[in-house]
Amino acid sequence: MKPTAPNSIRALLALVVLTAFGCGSDLLGPTFEQGLTHLGGCADVVFFAVDDADETMVTFETAGLVAEAQAAGRETETVIALPAAGVRLIVGQGSRISDATCDDVIENGGPRVERIWMATSGTATVRIRPSGLGSGGRGDLILEDIVFSSDGEEPVTMDRLEWLDVSVGWFPG
Repeated sequence: MKPTAPNSIRALLALVVLTAFGCGSDLLGPTFEQGLTHLGGCADVVFFAVDDADETMVTFETAGLVAEAQAAGRETETVIALPAAGVRLIVGQGSRISDATCDDVIENGGPRVERIWMATSGTATVRIRPSGLGSGGRGDLILEDIVFSSDGEEPVTMDRLEWLDVSVGWFPG
């Protein structure tokens, strides 16, 4: 017969596991954006922010803003009330979450996405400064009062996240 741990020890172990790994709710936490350490961009237009562990990433995507600034020959600013057609703002969670972002080399089978959070409200302000070289430029993205929702989870609010002076308009390859 195997020895068994007393109920109080099992309860304590369960509490440690729940504290360390969560219990399936509020997986992002109320200030998850503070852990996003690498901010970047590419294409026309993608902005991304990922944590050091490459497990959580915010991605903003829409089309044509760099081309619009290039055609105008000046800085453009676009304010978007979310959600909006043609705009994708998500938080992905998993492992190697950024592996296929702004990259033409996908390694180790690519990202493993375990959960997606979709922006259901908030405001995105995008400023693009054309390079004057016919393509590319620099961009700023400011996200404010964004609410992210995922099936079966409580919504999470991100007060503000800024990307300033990020390279955009270039494509991997």
